[in-house]
Amino acid sequence: MTEENLTVKYQKFLDTNFTVFDIETSGLDPLRDEILEIAALKFKGKEITGRFEALIQPSRAIPPEVEKIHGLNELYLLVNGRSAKEVMNDFMAFSAGSIIVGHNIKEFDWLFVLNYLQKYALAFPENKLIDTLELARRLLALPNFTLTNVAKHFGFEHNNAHRAMTDVEINAKVFGELMEILLGKEE
Repeated sequence: MTEENLTVKYQKFLDTNFTVFDIETSGLDPLRDEILEIAALKFKGKEITGRFEALIQPSRAIPPEVEKIHGLNELYLLVNGRSAKEVMNDFMAFSAGSIIVGHNIKEFDWLFVLNYLQKYALAFPENKLIDTLELARRLLALPNFTLTNVAKHFGFEHNNAHRAMTDVEINAKVFGELMEILLGKEE
């Protein structure tokens, strides 16, 4: 790619709306388990233009081993959460018109979202997806590609992993770095 083409592509990146999101769940099966927390940051290029965070009331007990991972307690969620249908409707409105970005979203997070949309007869989105796991595998040579490991590669500490907004904030930084590499704008 020529320098001019890269400059045009980088400007397009800066003019594009992205929603970086993450979920925390009650397990690994999108057909059986539930979303407990969802968080997202909306960007235009590298500038944050919106923030979304929601807890969801579970319909059944959260396994103790899962609660240990993210610390989300069933009673806390029942008191502080909202209905899954309401949260999903709000999230889809928040992310409308943007490219959805996440780490392993094509194999995990987005499958949960699609299942909820079907379950509650909500409109399926037309958003395109960018999976930072796939992008990192394509652009980096690392022993593994967990979000924590990719973040560390770029010099970011990933404390409090497995809480949705913390994961979103670190993945937004990772996404920015990966796009810099992809578009030839490394400093």
